[in-house]
Amino acid sequence: MEVWRIVSFLFFVLEAAVALDTEWWKHATIYQIFLKSFKDNDGDGAGDIKGLISKLPYLTETGIDTVYIQPFYPSSGIDGGYDVTDYKAIDPIYGTMEDFEELMRETKSRGIRCIIDLVINHTSDQHEWFQNSINKVHPYTDYYVWVNAKGRDKDNKPIPPNNWFSLFAMKQDGSAWTWNDQRKQFYLHQENIQQPDLNLRNGAVKAEVESIIKFWLDKGVSGFRVDVPMAFMEDPLLRDNGPISPTATPFTIFSECERNLNHADTFIYVSELNAFVQKYDQENEKTIQTLLSGETYGTIEKVVQYYGTKESPQFHVPYNYLLTGLKTFNNAQDMNNLLHTWLDAVPEGMTSNWSLGNHDQGRIAFHLGVEYSTIILALCTLLPGTCSLYYGEELGMGQNQMVREKDKYFRLFHRTPMHWDDSTNAGFTTAAKPWLPVHPNYWSTSVKSQKSTQTSVLNFFKDLMTARKTDTIKHGDLKFYIVSEWVLAFTRTYKETIYIAMMNLGTELEPLKWTGMKHLPETLTVAASSPNSLYKRGFNLERKSAEYFLRPHSVLILTSDSVAPAAPESGSGWTIPLIVRSAGRFLRGWIPF
Repeated sequence: MEVWRIVSFLFFVLEAAVALDTEWWKHATIYQIFLKSFKDNDGDGAGDIKGLISKLPYLTETGIDTVYIQPFYPSSGIDGGYDVTDYKAIDPIYGTMEDFEELMRETKSRGIRCIIDLVINHTSDQHEWFQNSINKVHPYTDYYVWVNAKGRDKDNKPIPPNNWFSLFAMKQDGSAWTWNDQRKQFYLHQENIQQPDLNLRNGAVKAEVESIIKFWLDKGVSGFRVDVPMAFMEDPLLRDNGPISPTATPFTIFSECERNLNHADTFIYVSELNAFVQKYDQENEKTIQTLLSGETYGTIEKVVQYYGTKESPQFHVPYNYLLTGLKTFNNAQDMNNLLHTWLDAVPEGMTSNWSLGNHDQGRIAFHLGVEYSTIILALCTLLPGTCSLYYGEELGMGQNQMVREKDKYFRLFHRTPMHWDDSTNAGFTTAAKPWLPVHPNYWSTSVKSQKSTQTSVLNFFKDLMTARKTDTIKHGDLKFYIVSEWVLAFTRTYKETIYIAMMNLGTELEPLKWTGMKHLPETLTVAASSPNSLYKRGFNLERKSAEYFLRPHSVLILTSDSVAPAAPESGSGWTIPLIVRSAGRFLRGWIPF
């Protein structure tokens, strides 16, 4: 009888472990791909699904375990695919449904999961649903948010029902309402005029959304990134918003428009979406859960509401854009405070997440420099939770300010083609011209050039990813240290192993100190170091020595674990000593440059 109890207990433990593993996103690295700019396979100048398939070995080699592919649905071409005309098809520019099914097979065979955009706040005005809704064709009559005019102005023009404005206008002189002369009503569009908002209070529309989710889950996707959920539901009484503060930013403005953004009913609907994917998983006996992540903007207090509760969960991963939107340098105390505004707000038991770049925000390397971008890379990969990065961030890619196409919202600058090699058009396409021009520095920042240079952002990122896959980074305790005004450190500790990240956020050379860090091993090994660091992977540092330094905007990752030393770069088998402190005193050992 005792044996059976032991066996039963072991099965209980095993079941608990399996259940934990189903929440795969907790330690995932999500690589966001703007498909049109990733890799062109057919030579038409635009990226496609076949091109992505051809680069899956690169993603595997780099350590990426999840790809998030931005819209590939047929669209009217107004908003980069976010103006959908058909939710269950592939835009021919990207390939065919057979190509997508091949992508699902290829990613699965490599252990890579795939999530896609779920764009359900609005459709294109060319979608058949909207065209039928204009004509009040059943059942599409109320598929969109239609309202009568408030009255007529002095010129006999219809007056919008309230003062809500389009998010793309970001100020109160761009109404979110457009009059349709055929239907004789206003329709709501919280983005472009060509993107009418769906009526997500309508049961038939909700059923359409569930059908879309099921279609793509049946195709093999592992989850969804839900587009602009903040705008899902609006005040049913259509009351005005209060005045927007003069200091409002694109981040905070979402919390000031309380009548039509982050409405209380939105959170209820996101819970319904979560319940639907849970039901799908159960009915299909899935061994891993479907991920539901959300593009969430606003104050931290608003964003964390999208986690929901254990009893009524919403998004597994509401996106945290604190680091993505960083435009100024922070000293150690300010960076510590910034990180804790998020860490302290994440509800207990929920998964934190960190984002580095996206298709709507400028690249960190452009705003703060390549060197500083490596610090953000380290934060995003080594802090607890999900890591999300935009394609090319692992290279320190900048944004091309020379984009010649009309860019009304200044977002094409950071959607330019991926840098694969130093051939024409960065190896992105064989066409005479890509859909957007590549950055002029592609020859030095490409995958090919960085692979062969040990002290490159790409190889630094690979070392970070090696550390990220350890139990210490997955499960270790986190503690921060203000080492000096410009040096911030944090440790991740698990059982007998420790990782230490040392970051020089300033512009001066800083001595390597251990302020507040007691009980560390006397010898620590470099696990990863930014390209501008003085040290290479595998170098051993003696903690009692005072002869080590951090260069400006550099980051050094140390560990108590053993680490394989970096291989010498091609043609650079020589080493030189680093002279410090005073003439004649050298660092212990030789540091290969």
